[in-house]
Amino acid sequence: MVAVLAAACSSEKSVSEGTAVPADSSTTTSVESPTTTSPAETTVPATAAPTTAATTVPGVPGGWTLIDPATIQAPLAYPCCASNWYGVPSPALPAAGQPLADGAYRIVMEWPADLTQPITATVYRFDQCSVLPDGACEQSDSYFPDELGIDTSMGIPLTITLDASLRVVVGGFTGFTDAPTGFAVGNGADMAELLTALNADYQAAVLDPIAGGASKDDVIASLNATPAYGFGPPAEEFAGVLSYTHGDAPPLLFQYLPGVDDSFEGTTGSAILGIISLEVSGGVLSLQTYAGFYS
Repeated sequence: MVAVLAAACSSEKSVSEGTAVPADSSTTTSVESPTTTSPAETTVPATAAPTTAATTVPGVPGGWTLIDPATIQAPLAYPCCASNWYGVPSPALPAAGQPLADGAYRIVMEWPADLTQPITATVYRFDQCSVLPDGACEQSDSYFPDELGIDTSMGIPLTITLDASLRVVVGGFTGFTDAPTGFAVGNGADMAELLTALNADYQAAVLDPIAGGASKDDVIASLNATPAYGFGPPAEEFAGVLSYTHGDAPPLLFQYLPGVDDSFEGTTGSAILGIISLEVSGGVLSLQTYAGFYS
């Protein structure tokens, strides 16, 4: 089951949670030994070189291509509104030296300041709420079989780079319609280029004017009236404050302004792109990200 966020989710969710080195048409991905973590979801730093065998995977075609989100067998956005994740439980985490099995996993990482560097992420399992300890899911007397939480008792450090070996799904916002829209797939290099442009444009269009004395409301009103640096009005008037478009990537919705709104995390434009899940299929890693609507 594909978890696509509907229009009934809280905008109080902070989505601050990796970009690219030029790559050949193939690269390697390594998984380290499992690491026991605290109950809270945390990123496990790498303390040594990966100890497992590397797996060569084919390159992912570049360029953003619109897709039907129903084809993605992994969560596409954060749950909210007292709901849980939905889908199929993740496979068991691998032993040292073994690759991740095909399936969907929760991945936790941050977009780095230096997008040319590898990113250290932590991979956790999605599991059924009915078997997870109290607190892993929204409290309920019973759960559906596809209702999931995150097993944070163990996480695996994973090093990835945003290059041609990585498949990336971006969820944006194109308006309220009956059919899900605003999802596209590209590769890690496409994501690196998008994030680089987004951060530079956000600095020029939003942060610099505010640092120069302009008010938040004046900056928003100006960009809505006269789009600049890729920023303009959102597809729906009350969906957010700004929308950002770059190339063929989906429009990214800004429901808050990172570095301006103190109640939210992040200081760069990329903070609005939530890092949601990791899907593994035939050795290819697919990273799901989201900057769409949360009501």
